[in-house]
Amino acid sequence: MASFVYDLDFFRNKNGIAGKLLKGWSANGIINIQDGIPVAVTQATNFNAFAGFGVQRPNRVGNPTLPRGERTTAAWFNAQAFAQAPQFTIGNSSRNPVRGPGYRNFDLAIIKRTALTETVKVEFRTEIFNLTNTPPLGNPNAVFGAAGFGSITTAGDPRVIQFGLKVNF
Repeated sequence: MASFVYDLDFFRNKNGIAGKLLKGWSANGIINIQDGIPVAVTQATNFNAFAGFGVQRPNRVGNPTLPRGERTTAAWFNAQAFAQAPQFTIGNSSRNPVRGPGYRNFDLAIIKRTALTETVKVEFRTEIFNLTNTPPLGNPNAVFGAAGFGSITTAGDPRVIQFGLKVNF
């Protein structure tokens, strides 16, 4: 994660109307890049609930990781890499055998501050959240035996733009 504040003071020596229009601009941003979090794969049918196991893991019969170029929201990981664990067995799948999608976000604010008088100041801002409109995908469905196993069906907010005007006196 990184953030920045940059004052665009190219016209700081301008006076009059031109100075009021051209001075006082700044750009602010936050950049966030994260790798996906580990996801636990469980089994829809728990044959071992009678023994006190809250969830049951399936058996792992292959490599669940798909190459980055083959991942889609319909198939984020190799669902064929898992098989149902039979009754009276725990399942041999590791705790977090797959990773969810990464997160990439860039938020930007452009702010204009203007002093109308010595005591009255105006601030106009444009804030753009998720500037690149990169979909923040949710984690894949990790319940073996459930509909959509291995697919992603949720996402966060798309690009949002808001404007604000504040008068300080």
